[in-house]
Amino acid sequence: MRDNMKPCQHTLSDDIVYKDVVIIGNGPSGMVTSFMLAGNVPYLKEVPEDLPIDEMLKARLTNLPPGQNLYETDLLELAEGLEGRSQNPIPLLMDNLLRPCADLGLQADSLIEWRYDVEKEIDHVVLGRGPPGGAWPTFPSHVRTLSPGAWLWLPPLPAAAAERLSARAVAAYCRRYVVACGLQRYFRCNVVVLSVTPARSTAAPCGAACPRNGAYWVSGYDKTEGRGFRYLCRRVVVACGAGDRPNALPAHVSAHAAHSLDAVERAAHLLASGALPDPYKSPLVVGSGVSAADAVRLLRAAGLPVRHLHREPAASLAKLAPGPYPDYCQIYKMMCDGPSGNHPNYTPYPHHIILEVTPLPEQEQPLKIAEEVEDNTIRLKRVKLLDLVTNKTIELTVTLIAVLIGSKPDLFFLQTNFDLNDIDIKKCTCSEKKIDENEKQCFLKNHWHYLKSVVGQSIQSCKSRYLSYTEINGNMDTKCALPDCNKRDTCTCDTRAENGLAVRECKCEIIPYSNSRREKNCQCQPTNPYSNGFGYGIDPKKPVDGRSNPVAIDKSTHEILNAPKGMYALGPLTADNFIRFIPGGALAIVSHIHREMKTE
Repeated sequence: MRDNMKPCQHTLSDDIVYKDVVIIGNGPSGMVTSFMLAGNVPYLKEVPEDLPIDEMLKARLTNLPPGQNLYETDLLELAEGLEGRSQNPIPLLMDNLLRPCADLGLQADSLIEWRYDVEKEIDHVVLGRGPPGGAWPTFPSHVRTLSPGAWLWLPPLPAAAAERLSARAVAAYCRRYVVACGLQRYFRCNVVVLSVTPARSTAAPCGAACPRNGAYWVSGYDKTEGRGFRYLCRRVVVACGAGDRPNALPAHVSAHAAHSLDAVERAAHLLASGALPDPYKSPLVVGSGVSAADAVRLLRAAGLPVRHLHREPAASLAKLAPGPYPDYCQIYKMMCDGPSGNHPNYTPYPHHIILEVTPLPEQEQPLKIAEEVEDNTIRLKRVKLLDLVTNKTIELTVTLIAVLIGSKPDLFFLQTNFDLNDIDIKKCTCSEKKIDENEKQCFLKNHWHYLKSVVGQSIQSCKSRYLSYTEINGNMDTKCALPDCNKRDTCTCDTRAENGLAVRECKCEIIPYSNSRREKNCQCQPTNPYSNGFGYGIDPKKPVDGRSNPVAIDKSTHEILNAPKGMYALGPLTADNFIRFIPGGALAIVSHIHREMKTE
């Protein structure tokens, strides 16, 4: 592939860079894909006769020539019949080769040997919002992994320990990985990708590295340098993970809540610092899964009286064994015991939901909070809860509401690849608000507004009349067309899609426990359906979710089925939520790219 590096007579402007592959996301998915694109080739070792792996897999492996290059192997045929914790066959195959007998509790040597081949090097760039590691550097250091350390390493670096690791240890491993593998020149960190759009070539390319090969424009901005960037590339690998958008409760709750463990940790330090009287140390955690359990454990460790609002304990907690997971099993038992459990610093509220949140006036806030805390989520607030079993309400006064109910990927940068008008989205019938022709450029204007803010210019000075009620993620104007819509019997807010860009959603809710006259509350909330990934999931009419509706891919190549040719996905986006299965997705992608480049 070294002909990629030959000079080309067709040039681009100074602000455009051509790459064969652009990887969006610098977490484990982007890291291991970069390692393989950098010219590192997997070769099969000799399989020991006494190795207790799948018999059919062993038979297929022994029929291959010694030292077989896996890039030149029919991977789907090798993976036939394999079963495990991934629904994608090639990740299962790669896991069996990298960690033979891992599910049996054995630690056998890898069956893969990595060799560097300069001819296999493919020019690429890895784009990430923060330092290498994706979301791992953002987790509180005390959080421990669900997977043991032996399942967390990426090829070719072996695991450092067999036991569960802290998030800090995984983040440090990711930093070391990029340096140890010599991948620094491929990584561009602290950048935000804003759009991926098809590029149309007007003439035939003169070679493999010719910019006329470009099929996609990848645009964004650099948070460090405060300026935009633009790449022209042949292929795009979407490796951005599935946790960019925390799931949230309705706006009247989410506006006063924290949605990350990092925010919970900061609040815990403040509330436990001794600067506040004991009556004000009252966090409320919402959720029943692993993240909510982490928050409960963190707050209790800080000596804070935790209130825990949840439904049924999540199955993810129920499946964890007491031996390796005593921390989560303790929280699971506390949830199952309910109010009769009498656990210190823990008050559960099973089968409750939040009806309303009312912040207390500033004069009623503790002096420490009122003067020194800028985070509005750390404020005294009155919360009304509804017990779904008894239909009774109670009121609590809390300082922090931590809503940890899962997350979804943010795929807004792919929004121009399909027409929203072709997707059937249920909408409420509302009156029309005419959209100005100039407003069709709202997406670019919004992000230009964000770029200006990054370089230190005043937000207010760069707002225009098109940005009055928008956010920076590509949403259109969602201000209600009729200001008195709350007084009307039917919703009058506009919900429509125009040219695949303008989308507004209206939610009408019946207010519980009101007077005998039924009232409706019309809330015009900004939504960007492209962030949900409509069109890319296994069910294209539903939002992409790493567990229930992953991105639909070709199992043999990991190409996205509902996207133009040359766009790939791997990792949590394709339901591979464990690091151990990510290298298989990278193997499928890189081997397919090599096969295609041979025929070009």
